[in-house]
Amino acid sequence: NATLGEPASPEEPAAGDYVQICVTDTGCGMSPSVRARVFEPFFTTKEIGKGSGLGLSQVLGFAKQSNGGIRIDTVEGQGTSICIFLTRSDLAEDRAETAISYDSATAQTPARILIVDDDDAVRQIAADILRDRSYDVVEVGSAGAAFDVLQSQTNIDLLLLDFAMPGMSGAEVAQRVRTRYPRLPILFVTGYADRATLAGINEAQTIGKPFRGEDLCMKIASALNRYMSAAERPV
Repeated sequence: NATLGEPASPEEPAAGDYVQICVTDTGCGMSPSVRARVFEPFFTTKEIGKGSGLGLSQVLGFAKQSNGGIRIDTVEGQGTSICIFLTRSDLAEDRAETAISYDSATAQTPARILIVDDDDAVRQIAADILRDRSYDVVEVGSAGAAFDVLQSQTNIDLLLLDFAMPGMSGAEVAQRVRTRYPRLPILFVTGYADRATLAGINEAQTIGKPFRGEDLCMKIASALNRYMSAAERPV
């Protein structure tokens, strides 16, 4: 537990009571120029192919969406401490109610889902979660591969689409997909802290990183149910 005063930087939370989770290393630390850009999407000091530059921006997005924030203490040549602050709650989660909602929402929604994400690890986690719930899953790592699948396979029931991809963004992919498949349900996965980038996309169409398996499946089941209900309406 931690009680904080007024924030010293934009990524820190407002004054108040929080739960603090801190990770510390004894690595190379950060220079002032790197520290200034550390939360910038796609900024990375790693070699090409070794990182997407989205890790800390996703962590900040999750913390801010949870009414919390992050504090970084770093000394070049000595190491870094990254502290995540999440709002403290006095309420215990009702796990039984969550399980009932999840089971009832997903019990009658068999579907084939196309996952599009350039991050292999995130894509694999999502695919494993959905396969464990008996969904049929197709995985691709780029917009071009997604278009190839949609063109060659006519039985895709939902598109699970990473919003922040290099090259063609998720929003651009969705725009092209909707011109040809206007009724295909699309669910965006995003780690962005700035929700303004999702203007015009409602909460039912998005799920933030990191996500729980139950939350992902409930979002997908809800999107599929809306699609099925619309398909059954008379024209």
